[in-house]
Amino acid sequence: MEKMKELLLVIRSFKGWVLVLMFFSGFLWLFNKPIIDYAESNIATKDLVLGNIKNDLLINDGLSELLDNTSADRAYIFRFHNGVTYYTGSHKSRMSCDYEVVSRGISSEAQRLQNIPTALYIDWISEVIANRMIHPDVNKVSDSRARQSLIQQGIKGLAVMPYYREGNLVALIGVDYVTTKDFTKLKGMHLYNETEKQIFKLKTQRIGDLLL
Repeated sequence: MEKMKELLLVIRSFKGWVLVLMFFSGFLWLFNKPIIDYAESNIATKDLVLGNIKNDLLINDGLSELLDNTSADRAYIFRFHNGVTYYTGSHKSRMSCDYEVVSRGISSEAQRLQNIPTALYIDWISEVIANRMIHPDVNKVSDSRARQSLIQQGIKGLAVMPYYREGNLVALIGVDYVTTKDFTKLKGMHLYNETEKQIFKLKTQRIGDLLL
């Protein structure tokens, strides 16, 4: 009986220490929670970045294939996005060249084709939307501002298609011809060969489906 009483006294003495340890454990957890949350968030961010990189590689592979299939020199994707906000509350619509693949010896133009106001090239964009931006001769492009910009980039011919998602225009996908090595397929599409045009459009749509 005496031993049982001693045991109960020992348990009671430990109970206080257990409560103290539990209190400090909870305090340390609360103190370190922001660090834990930051670490978890950082890991999630890294995973998101890696996921985007893998997807970007798939898009570049698609553009490289489009480049080869059309015998072009440059393949690219322009995506639409918001710019600044006007006093009226509306957004200034812009487009940027987010993806680009070029043949050896061909200049990259993507870095300087960023945040372009769409209002400055509305005629050119309208032609793309109408599936009419297929020109073996860039001098035949009706939009004078776009024509001048294309000539400055050394472009001699081009083919560009619109990409829609859920009914919204989200991107323009196309190819440029900087050299005159082979305009065969481009001329075929330009002369309203619907088969060639639809094949080209289908390939651009498949690439567009990879956009996040």
